[in-house]
Amino acid sequence: MGRYSRRNLLAVGGASISLGLVGAQSDGYTTARIASVFSPLSGIQATGKPLTVRKTVASEDVKYLPKSNEVQIVIARDSEGPAEYSTLPFEQWAELECGSIATEKVQQYINGNFGPHEDISSGTGGNGQPYVSTAPNGPAVTRKEIVAKLPNHVTVTLMFKGKEYTTDIPVIVEKREPAALV
Repeated sequence: MGRYSRRNLLAVGGASISLGLVGAQSDGYTTARIASVFSPLSGIQATGKPLTVRKTVASEDVKYLPKSNEVQIVIARDSEGPAEYSTLPFEQWAELECGSIATEKVQQYINGNFGPHEDISSGTGGNGQPYVSTAPNGPAVTRKEIVAKLPNHVTVTLMFKGKEYTTDIPVIVEKREPAALV
């Protein structure tokens, strides 16, 4: 092993040990912030107890195609009814649908545990993997409080036309957006 590779190995090892020591002596929020550095998702993943939800999806706008294991979705309507469709593989559609279901569950959790105020927003994020994105909007709740209280993830089981799909949707807490001057 050349001397440059040894230096790199020692540097990486030292950095790993340092992060381990900081993580061992920190609170949940600091540990979550350190983990967020290595996460492909933006923001900090919440650290609270996970939630679970089972939901049967019934929609006239979605039709299951068993031969191809796809769903056909109405994407445009006119005065006569459905005018345009899109087709997605079942798993891709189910993952996106589970993201929406998880967002609804987290919003209910926010209303039940923080009170119904407008200081926390939530929505579904993307980047190839759905996640619930939340952020403090006002001064009443801090980001640290949200990270500690919101669920780490939501396990969603979706039932649709005799098919079942289960996935974990992470809950990510973004930074507070600065107020725009009007």
